Amino acid sequence: MFAAFAPIWMITALGWGTMRFGVLTRATQQALANFTFVIAIPCVLFTSLVKVPLGELPLRPLAAIAASTLLIGLSVYFVARRLMPGPDGDRVIAAMASAYLNAGNLGVPVAVYVLDDVSLIMAVLVFQTMLLTPLIVGRLDASAHRADVDRLAAEAVDGAEGPSGGGGSSSRWRRLAMLPLRTPVILGSMAGVTASAAGWLPPEWLLRPLELLGGAAVPAALFALGMSLHQTEASSWRLPGREVTVAVLLKVVAQPVAAYLIGRWLLGLDGAALLAVTLVAGLPTAQNTFVYASEFRASTALSRDAILFSSLLSMGTLTLILWLLGPV
Repeated sequence: MFAAFAPIWMITALGWGTMRFGVLTRATQQALANFTFVIAIPCVLFTSLVKVPLGELPLRPLAAIAASTLLIGLSVYFVARRLMPGPDGDRVIAAMASAYLNAGNLGVPVAVYVLDDVSLIMAVLVFQTMLLTPLIVGRLDASAHRADVDRLAAEAVDGAEGPSGGGGSSSRWRRLAMLPLRTPVILGSMAGVTASAAGWLPPEWLLRPLELLGGAAVPAALFALGMSLHQTEASSWRLPGREVTVAVLLKVVAQPVAAYLIGRWLLGLDGAALLAVTLVAGLPTAQNTFVYASEFRASTALSRDAILFSSLLSMGTLTLILWLLGPV
């Protein structure tokens, strides 16, 4: 049972060790992560989906994960609006840290090694990138724009001539509109689904090199994830505060429980499908949370710590889920 996760945690630990002992650098980690995201993961998604008939896509499992994501994320956001001071962007990041799945760096390895099926992870990636991301970025953009307006108003009161700030919001919305075309995992998924719908299987001379590149996706993603978990600053290893603790527990405990209950009692899932839903819902906070927080000047400390501690805690919770729900 636990042997299914052993390669995942061992490769992740090896990546962490190379950073801990100075074998590799942060620049290497970034380059490896870029290769994984831009090349390897799109290849494994395309080569897998091109062989899957559209009628076999896991819509009910996806519905369970989507429902649990929205339930946790929206609940956190609305509670934070009442209890959490500061700009609205910080509340959006708190909700994202509590519900937005790391479906790429860790989800694909879990799908390949443990579930032996990437179709659900593909569907989750599309759901998060094409449906959730516009909602998240829209709220973050509105918060950042409001902060800019308040800052310019304060500068005007002080008699200072502030920058015009024109074009910032519109440029963010242009980037948002082009997001699906600039996201390799979405392009790979769309290409695979389109080819499957058309009944076209690429010839061996084309499919084989893509499969070889896709074969690097899992170890490269896990290695890069392990490298990213090493914190060079001693302050990064402080115990998590209340907000981080709540976000992490919601992400790796409450969300898989919610997905399990929705999948089993509302959607009638059982067996391998129920295991897949619960495992995927239990993935840690996505690293995009930190990227979005940085881009829109929201709470980077909350997003960084939620990513770190949820990734560490998920090593135990995902293994526990497999032990409880996996085959005997």
